[in-house]
Amino acid sequence: MRPLIAATATPEHPMPWGWLLAALALAAVGYAASCAWWPFTRCGRCEGRGRFTRADSKVWRPCRRCKGSGARLRVGRRVWNRFARVRQAGR
Repeated sequence: MRPLIAATATPEHPMPWGWLLAALALAAVGYAASCAWWPFTRCGRCEGRGRFTRADSKVWRPCRRCKGSGARLRVGRRVWNRFARVRQAGR
């Protein structure tokens, strides 16, 4: 006869929640530092070229999304700027 196992029995290898949370916190700090150091990324619409060209490459127009610069502000940096603006307005 097999012994009964209680419904609240813990597994032999419990999930290391502390390590998982530490890894997530480290990733968040790393991304924040990356956004502070490199606030821009290439524009996804024009692939960083800043313009669109016709098939024969003789006629081009600037990209509307990045306004011809080829760079866009990263999402994390946009969040940081909004936070800083709201914080400044509260003073």
